[in-house]
Amino acid sequence: MKRLLIISALLLFALSLVPGALAQDDGYTIAFVPGVNPDPFYITMSTGVYQAAADLGVNIIQQDPEEFDVTFSVPIVEALIARGDIDALVTAPNDKEQSIPVLQNAHEAGIPVLTVDTFIGDGDYANGEVTFPLSYIGSDNVRGGFIACSALADKLGEGAKIYVTNTKPGISTTDQREQGCLEAADARGLEVARVDYNENSADIAQAQTAAVLQANPDIVGMFATNLFGAVGAGNAIQNAGLQGAVEVALFDAGEENIQFLRDGVVSLVIAQKPSDMGYLGVAMATAYLDGVGSVPARIGTGYAVITIDNVDDPDVARFIYTSGTSDPAPALDESYNLAFVPGVNPDPFYITMSRGVYAAAERLGINVIQQDPEEFDVTFSVPIVEALIARGDIDALVTAPNDKEQSIPVLQNAHEAGIPVLTVDTFIGDGDYADGEVTFPLSYIGSDNVFGGFIACSALADQLGEGAKIYVTNTKPGISTTDQREQGCLEAADARGLEVARVDYNENSADIAQAQTAAVLQANPDIVGMFATNLFGAVGAGNAIQNAGLQGAVEVALFDAGEENIQFLRDGVVSLVIAQKPADMGYMGVIAQVANARGVTSMPARVGTGYAVITIDNVDDPDVARFIYTG
Repeated sequence: MKRLLIISALLLFALSLVPGALAQDDGYTIAFVPGVNPDPFYITMSTGVYQAAADLGVNIIQQDPEEFDVTFSVPIVEALIARGDIDALVTAPNDKEQSIPVLQNAHEAGIPVLTVDTFIGDGDYANGEVTFPLSYIGSDNVRGGFIACSALADKLGEGAKIYVTNTKPGISTTDQREQGCLEAADARGLEVARVDYNENSADIAQAQTAAVLQANPDIVGMFATNLFGAVGAGNAIQNAGLQGAVEVALFDAGEENIQFLRDGVVSLVIAQKPSDMGYLGVAMATAYLDGVGSVPARIGTGYAVITIDNVDDPDVARFIYTSGTSDPAPALDESYNLAFVPGVNPDPFYITMSRGVYAAAERLGINVIQQDPEEFDVTFSVPIVEALIARGDIDALVTAPNDKEQSIPVLQNAHEAGIPVLTVDTFIGDGDYADGEVTFPLSYIGSDNVFGGFIACSALADQLGEGAKIYVTNTKPGISTTDQREQGCLEAADARGLEVARVDYNENSADIAQAQTAAVLQANPDIVGMFATNLFGAVGAGNAIQNAGLQGAVEVALFDAGEENIQFLRDGVVSLVIAQKPADMGYMGVIAQVANARGVTSMPARVGTGYAVITIDNVDDPDVARFIYTG
């Protein structure tokens, strides 16, 4: 353990001398434009915005539209663009089509755009019709509408007639809630008498609901898609003395809607998590400004379903929106201890990851306790984690587990000791922390390794053609990431007609990988392609090929962009290097842990950090070269 501490101290000293992979500027100014105010939903969202700003040390300029309408929000955004000092924009657009031009103008003016609660286009910022926003952070509104009207179906039974009060067409979220409700009605045999649009006015919603109930006394259920419609519908039912006779599901947990629940006017309130939306909007904007390229294009923020049975449960009641404002809690300080246990060190991949960890920690003002295994093996990492648990002062753990099964017990112990666990680069179980075999970790932040292996061996197929024979050098079975890279390569080989001569395991040793590769190439002179699944295997394979004078005769795709692998690329020994984004993994892991400490429950259980594919043609492009790992 003494030797491990010395290695950690030397590593931290080295990190302090070398420029970080991520840039920082304490003077960021982030504009926040909610959908409308005053509105308890957006007031609650602003509490998350200002808490994140306090934690991250950024400045907020908030401008509020008087009505939920583009004629009010567009001039606000135009004025913010004209200021010339806005670094990022977090906003809830009022119309999914009409809000596009002004947000496009912001983007073209160099202002990154993130949308919260509502979206533009079809909301698919990765592959949809509008892709310039960094992220859409908000509820799955189709699912929310489906939940609400499924609950009505459970209470009312098949054939019951219901009424839907919505705001106005074109608002992305309420369009989707209506859609979800209608899908549930169709699936469960409810009859939808009509859908009305109330222009986001509680008074209009009340008048419409009163008229519909009078004209249709056989309506026994109702769904309101947002807070203003919910308040109007609730008032109409209360005035008509129909509480209990009409089952009502309302969207949004404003205080009036919660009172309707307590009074028996409604039976179900769907609470979104606007504070989470605000916090994550500012956190992701700041991460991007600090150089993180892995901000998720979509973050779903989930729901709390509030009934009379759980409304006073503190774990549920905290999601009730408030119309009052309060000062954010003071930023965390060095008394908050985040433990970071990489897979192994020294290793350029994990040294680069450390830079992301320390960049985020510096921005947040928290303390990092780093402990490094000497080898990528649970016999080295488990005692480190056990010692960290025993200290009793660790607030969170970010780690790259060495084995997807053998690392589970010690990380479970950390979780049971009250230490939130988050894994980076590698995972435990099957990596599905939402619905898989192991769900206690907060998140798995790392590459899509099956896809990475598929990219690499597809590139070999492009160069070599059908029938070519290739060799795969891997580390050892049981490491989640390299297992998946091998899987992806074999899938590409099968799909593209490559013959895999063999797969060897090098125990994460460059020397063993070099010896194995030399022997395989000597015994199989018809091998014309090779894939190495990680940095140590890549270095060994590259050395073997160079020593045999086979550069150019054997096409090679390597995983991990260490400086030795990049030199192999420059020397013509390899043709393709797959660079992961370890600094992003480290930064996002720290941000996610602090968000969790602030009560945010919506950090994704899986954050994919992507790749840069480095070739001789782009290796000197600064936008690509920044992903090369350094020791």
